[in-house]
Amino acid sequence: MHFSQQDGAETEGQTAGRGAFGYLFEDAARSPDCLLPACDRTVNGLLDLGAAMGDPGTRADAEIRTDGTLPAVMTYFARFIAHDLTARIDRKAGPTPLPDGAIPEGAAPACARDVAAGSVLAPMAPDLLVRRIVNGRRPQFDLASLYGDGPGLGAALGCPDRIGASSDQLYDGLRLKVRFDRDGRLDLPRHVDGVSAGRAIVGDGRNDGCLNLSQFHAAMLRFNNVVFESTHGCSTQSRWSQTRRLVRWAYQYLVVNAFLPAVCDAEVLADVTANGPRFFRPSGGAAAMPLEFALGALPFADSMVRPAYTVNDGLTLTLDEAQDPPGRLVGPDHRLKPEAVICWRNYVDLAEAGIPGPQRARPIGPRLTRGLGGRTDAVRAMTGRAQRRLLQGYLSSLPTGQAVARRLGLVPMSTEQVAGDDPVLARAVAAGGFADRTPLWFYVLREAAALSGGRTLGPVGSRLLADVVLGLLRADPNSYLNHQGNRAVTARGIEITSGLSATTIGSLADVVRYAGLRR
Repeated sequence: MHFSQQDGAETEGQTAGRGAFGYLFEDAARSPDCLLPACDRTVNGLLDLGAAMGDPGTRADAEIRTDGTLPAVMTYFARFIAHDLTARIDRKAGPTPLPDGAIPEGAAPACARDVAAGSVLAPMAPDLLVRRIVNGRRPQFDLASLYGDGPGLGAALGCPDRIGASSDQLYDGLRLKVRFDRDGRLDLPRHVDGVSAGRAIVGDGRNDGCLNLSQFHAAMLRFNNVVFESTHGCSTQSRWSQTRRLVRWAYQYLVVNAFLPAVCDAEVLADVTANGPRFFRPSGGAAAMPLEFALGALPFADSMVRPAYTVNDGLTLTLDEAQDPPGRLVGPDHRLKPEAVICWRNYVDLAEAGIPGPQRARPIGPRLTRGLGGRTDAVRAMTGRAQRRLLQGYLSSLPTGQAVARRLGLVPMSTEQVAGDDPVLARAVAAGGFADRTPLWFYVLREAAALSGGRTLGPVGSRLLADVVLGLLRADPNSYLNHQGNRAVTARGIEITSGLSATTIGSLADVVRYAGLRR
């Protein structure tokens, strides 16, 4: 017997499967009038628009240009959530609608002629796409990037296209592997020799792509292990199941009660919360992950990345310097250097007397930071990211922002609102013919800037995000929403009991404090 992703145990033949992608609005995905035109002008226009979305910033105006209202941690909480729900969309390994190597990681092609030779940039028919594209994640908030398939299941997986380390590598007994010293030095476990030396042993390698996300993932590992210690009165099997249930519920509670209220339009979220999702109501069996959500709404946090981060009292890193921790920030002992460990008061609002508020994420909008000073590799990485996002939407037959707005019963933004008052972006929008047929991801970002000043997503982005997130949680029989009678589930958060004491986890600050992380 092996421990399973669900509570309890399962046989080797019952290890977790994979999910599927689909469309929220299948008719729109099949209607040429609801799509970007399939032609070279569109491809070149998307590449130009992606290049125009890069915002270099300068040290002189960094605070004016970059500070929004949300704490910096929300950027990386959003990415962590995205990686928990979806995989295979942005990865060269495995099926993807973006031809392998068409835009190499870190590259920023100037036009269609610069795309890799032999790449045919034509949209894939929706029926073919949903048959060929596989989601490497289940459509649940089950923390697969932390738990894998449970302790002891690695050998049973047999998955050559695994996203991260095998499950066996993630565990030390029933605890998750994480490095945490008494002085608060936190890091992911890492390989110590061979070509992988310094690389994280983690359930999703994408979560070690930058320092901030790497530290967030490590914080969740540490949180799990502290919760595990609170279950010392249970049997061995029950301890793992109970720990996973509580951590998963705490995470889900934070998604619903901290993340969604922070990034969604309040009126839209109130409607979805009170009346349930209107457009995404999966029932029976595994839900197909809507591409409008996965490619159009969920990546909104790309625009929230700051050009620089104050990591702790002694270290400030530019965007470029914070990328790829194994390359720059891991020492000869194959551990994150002590001076690079995050001080969480710089990222999370701890609301403690005498502790200043955290640095802020950038406002949500159509500009992506390219890093202070415009260092070449940061510029290429962020520009290439925008181009890949735009091309993937086009190649996946993603309906335009206007088409999705109409399907949601909303009035689309005007062409003037789409163009905005940024002359660089306005020229790119006009040249590509995108004023009235706008790529969905760009539409979601532009809508946030135009209608809320970047404080939250607009009506389209908020509806897509809230409908799918709450739809998935309501459809999952194991989610905290479907266990309101459990004594651990309270209105203020998830209660973790140890002996005679109890701690309620209702905010990211509670996670930081409970896990004993450096503040």
